[in-house]
Amino acid sequence: MAQRKTTKTPAKTAANGAKAGGGKPRVRVGKRELQDTAGRLAANGLAEVEQGSVEVVAGAADIAIARDVADAGIAVVAAGASDVALGAGKLAAAERGEQLAGLAIAGGVEEFARAEDTIAVAADIAELTDVVRTMGQGQLERGLAVARVSGELSAVSGLMARLGMPLLAAFLDDRSVQLQVLSVELLAGSQGTRLVAGALDAAADEVGDVATDQAASGIARLAVGEALAARSDALAAEGLDQAAVGMAEVEAGVAVIEAARGVAADAVIEVAVGAATAAAGETEIDVAEEIADRAD
Repeated sequence: MAQRKTTKTPAKTAANGAKAGGGKPRVRVGKRELQDTAGRLAANGLAEVEQGSVEVVAGAADIAIARDVADAGIAVVAAGASDVALGAGKLAAAERGEQLAGLAIAGGVEEFARAEDTIAVAADIAELTDVVRTMGQGQLERGLAVARVSGELSAVSGLMARLGMPLLAAFLDDRSVQLQVLSVELLAGSQGTRLVAGALDAAADEVGDVATDQAASGIARLAVGEALAARSDALAAEGLDQAAVGMAEVEAGVAVIEAARGVAADAVIEVAVGAATAAAGETEIDVAEEIADRAD
């Protein structure tokens, strides 16, 4: 409660004014009237003090509420900023995924191209194998034919010797031996050709296996690239949605903070008004006590 004033009472002031006014009659205020005035002032002062206190308490409560609301708004802004950052991260990851998908798909296409080239090589080797195998078969047939002729000449040579034609028999026998040597060489050559053909056939199979592996690798890379592309598209969509949600959260949080500031400003004014009202009430109570003292 404020310190009591030591000013003169209204009745005393009126009496002094009458005395200073050149002899005019002084206005006297009765004790009862002073007590009634003091009572009214005291009651009004108490009411104002109570009202001001209520306003101060209410304003303080509103300030606390505004602080809580502002904290909530700050939390919403922080969550929104986090969502925006996460959305941007997903977009960056999606972009990188698209690049990797492009590399994987390009690698798959290259593997398919290499597989086609390898298949062509295998086909060429297979054709060469057929040619060599055909050559070996021809050598075999020629070697057998020459061997037959050599045998026939040997038989005729023996017949000529019995018929008393030794020179012809010797000639035919010599040619028979030469043809026999040639047939052996042809047969040996056909065997070597068959071996070469078998080696070429095995090489063609191995090259074909390499082509199969390359084709499988190309298919796998294409599948990986398509999967990465699909995941990147989905991740980009998620990133855009999350970034949009984050921006909305930031805007909502800022709006909440601004509303909290408005509530806080109104609450401060309410506290100030309540304090002023309570102070006025304290003043009226002090004046009422002074009037009551004068009345006594």
